[in-house]
Amino acid sequence: MRVSGKLFWLPKNGNSLEEYEDAAYPCDEHFETEANEFKCAVADGATETSFAGLWAKLLVEGYSEKTALALLRQKWNADVRQKDLPWYAEEKLEKGAYAAIAGLHLKKSRGKKNIFTVEATGDCCVFHVRENTMLSSFPLSASEDFNNSPALICSHEDASVDAAMSKLTQRGEWKDGDSFFLLSDAIACWALKRQEQMQDVASVLQNIEAQEDLTRLVDEERHLVLDDGRPAMKNDDVTLLCVTVCS
Repeated sequence: MRVSGKLFWLPKNGNSLEEYEDAAYPCDEHFETEANEFKCAVADGATETSFAGLWAKLLVEGYSEKTALALLRQKWNADVRQKDLPWYAEEKLEKGAYAAIAGLHLKKSRGKKNIFTVEATGDCCVFHVRENTMLSSFPLSASEDFNNSPALICSHEDASVDAAMSKLTQRGEWKDGDSFFLLSDAIACWALKRQEQMQDVASVLQNIEAQEDLTRLVDEERHLVLDDGRPAMKNDDVTLLCVTVCS
């Protein structure tokens, strides 16, 4: 099985690159590998929580490398406890960090069907595209499904959000040349809205070949005001990971 991919991302408008709190794995701008099994993921750290970017990074690496959630939580807590923080930051730290995640697991089968699995907690999405047509979107499939309180995974085990209960799973079959787009929530919501209106989002996403392509698209859509007075794309961190698979 040959897997190739490309990754592009942007922070919120007005924020520095260091303030970007999404994460993706693999984290190379372009990558290619041959294997019988491949895992990748995108996560969106909740901005209002402490060290959410670090937590998002640990989650995508942990998903791809099959690291237990308990160990990721230990790693996050160990890393942040080493930092010299003011008292109010220490107090906020006790509430933990939160993030949404969507992961894709591709397998090369010995039989006739090659299977993929998508696992998600929250509102990061995975689009399955074949021959310029979007076959599915998971875990959300409509722009109206997005809200301000998605399910999230917390860096503290005793948090009120139970990640195991909110994790959703979908399985399907991939074929030669299929593409999968893993998107954080702002661009996922925009893409589904565009698909509902124009039915062309697969070609739009596939035409993003370089960082400047994503930058141009996001800048235009953030400044485009819809009839309801809201921007076409919410001003949030944006992550787009595209994976193409061939047997």
